[in-house]
Amino acid sequence: MISSKIALGFVALILTSAFASAFARADSQNTGAQSGDPENGQKLYQTCVACHGDNGQGNDALQAPALAGQYDWYLAQQLDNYNTGKRGTDAADTAGAQMLPMAKQVADEHAKADVLAFIATLDAKNAATADIAAESSAETLRDGSRQYNAQCSACHGSNGKGNVALKSPNLTLLSSDYLTRQLQNYKAGIRGYHQDDKYGKQMRMMANMISNDKNLQDIVAFIQTLDK
Repeated sequence: MISSKIALGFVALILTSAFASAFARADSQNTGAQSGDPENGQKLYQTCVACHGDNGQGNDALQAPALAGQYDWYLAQQLDNYNTGKRGTDAADTAGAQMLPMAKQVADEHAKADVLAFIATLDAKNAATADIAAESSAETLRDGSRQYNAQCSACHGSNGKGNVALKSPNLTLLSSDYLTRQLQNYKAGIRGYHQDDKYGKQMRMMANMISNDKNLQDIVAFIQTLDK
């Protein structure tokens, strides 16, 4: 009996260590990204400034998300999605169509690594997140919290910071306008439509679980209350 308890305890210790290691890897912001030259990346980034801003803050008027502070592995994944036709090729995705030729500018692995290395130097506090939380009612935020934790937190975390193991980005850096549009795009099949876009298809399925526009807006409002 004692030996069995010791054995079970040893197994539990191993499993605990394994899970701890997995979560530690998931917390890394730079997992899977090739190191690059930020100086050359700054030069390449000049083609991005018009839409994403000189500080990577994004621009809602141009439907361009904030890049500063976002995980480099996620940005790399999205550039690859554009360059392989997994994103931006739907006729209704006008912003995606604008991004397609820009992504081609950094299709080369070295160029991509360089521009991502430069973006990593930008300060996330410049992200263009709109504070709609201050205008939201307690009921809206309560409902948004409930729905977020039921439908989004498993992948994006209770803090909205994302998870590398699940290929989910940091949501807290994104403006309410951009989050709303992307959820609508997923629901409409404008994003997550490609058969090879595994994570996009998963996200499309989750977005379709949001039953109406009010619930969608409640979730977005709650995300704006999370720490940046």
